[in-house]
Amino acid sequence: MPGGRRLFSRIQSSNAYSSGKSGGSGSSHGHDDRDGNVVPLASMVVLPKHSYLPEIPGDGNLYFECMLFVFGIIMMCLQYINLYKTVWWLPQSHAQYALNFYLIDVNLVGIISLILAVRLLICFVQEVTGSKLLHWPVQIAKGMLITSAVICAAYALYQVINEHGIKTCLFLAYPAVIYLLLFGLSIKPLYQHHQAWPRPALAGDRQSGPQRVKLKEDAPLGHTCTLTPDIVREEVDVLKRDFNGRLRQVLFNSLTTSFYATGVPVWFSQNSYTNCETCWNTLYYDWWWMCQHVCLTWLSALLMLTSHFLQPHYLHLLHKSARHLGRWQRMEARNAHVPYNAWSELQVWPQGALVKHVRGLFKAEGINVTAEPGNSLHGRFYMLFHQPMRVMNWLVFLTCSVVGYQFFRLVQSSEWSHIISLALLMFCNFYTLFKLLRDWFLMGKVYKDHDYGISN
Repeated sequence: MPGGRRLFSRIQSSNAYSSGKSGGSGSSHGHDDRDGNVVPLASMVVLPKHSYLPEIPGDGNLYFECMLFVFGIIMMCLQYINLYKTVWWLPQSHAQYALNFYLIDVNLVGIISLILAVRLLICFVQEVTGSKLLHWPVQIAKGMLITSAVICAAYALYQVINEHGIKTCLFLAYPAVIYLLLFGLSIKPLYQHHQAWPRPALAGDRQSGPQRVKLKEDAPLGHTCTLTPDIVREEVDVLKRDFNGRLRQVLFNSLTTSFYATGVPVWFSQNSYTNCETCWNTLYYDWWWMCQHVCLTWLSALLMLTSHFLQPHYLHLLHKSARHLGRWQRMEARNAHVPYNAWSELQVWPQGALVKHVRGLFKAEGINVTAEPGNSLHGRFYMLFHQPMRVMNWLVFLTCSVVGYQFFRLVQSSEWSHIISLALLMFCNFYTLFKLLRDWFLMGKVYKDHDYGISN
């Protein structure tokens, strides 16, 4: 319809509008470009308006590593309870205690505890510093602590290899394969702890000139409010790499915690042999319950790590960058007759603008659009973070689902070992749920009354 064509022609580039008096541009229809009521595209581009998120207290790296270590030790103890429980209350029972302690390999417990404490030891060495007077005593104490841990781990590993054999102990090295798949040969993720708070934007970062700002990979994260497209895209690339690195850290550490705390005790337990009728040391256990405990431990560790690595201020930072990035929606080929502009990487496009790219015809979605048309990475980044509460809603829903399932299983359980296992696991998840609900409530209050329109 003619009216629709005039509507699309009002949001074309300033070059097209300036050429309206001389006959129009090559990519638009001449009678549409000569419309005297069109508005230049440059005047429609403005900076998005961001809401202010107040400071929300979060756990420090050392405190969180302590909590994660304690969580792993508790899950390991619960798995040993599920493995070596007894029925000591029966009259004919020969057991005097609730567990068969003599079946627990103390050296294996030491190896698991030291492996779970690796990140805690590294964080302690990195963050604990003394004054000038106590500098060298603190350094000597750190060295003695690391040396003691290495000696104890070597001794315990030697004893376990002598008892179980080298082939069985190769099971302990499986997380190393996962580490190589996720991080390659880099050792930085072993000691890297991400900053909980992004740096504030500096005064020089707010310049909107054509200069290009090069962000270092290890530089503190921050946001730049600018109308320069290449700066926005570069900031998004840095944040995307950082976000992917955090996800890999969350996956690896949650799998490692679940593997060593709950999987290794089962692997090194005394398995039942179907062809051995005279074996008095045969161990029978509920295989389904063991697998459930492993999965719940992994989910709980995953939620703990995610709530720590994806804190509210970090999600707010990603949201601000996503609003500057925008998104392109691919148009159908039958709309190709609508007037459009050739896409330029140096142009900031307003909402509703139509551009022609080598990948097809695209329509701008968002306050400002600086993304590359057809770039799937930019599209996923905008989809995840342009709604500030989307990731937080997913985390709260998943945590509530895990806690709800644990409560459902707790109500149905009758064995004392199952009740203790689920109760302690729920207790550990309650702290994660409390932090997520607190952050979700505060973020919801901040974003509820915020106008997501454009500012003049």
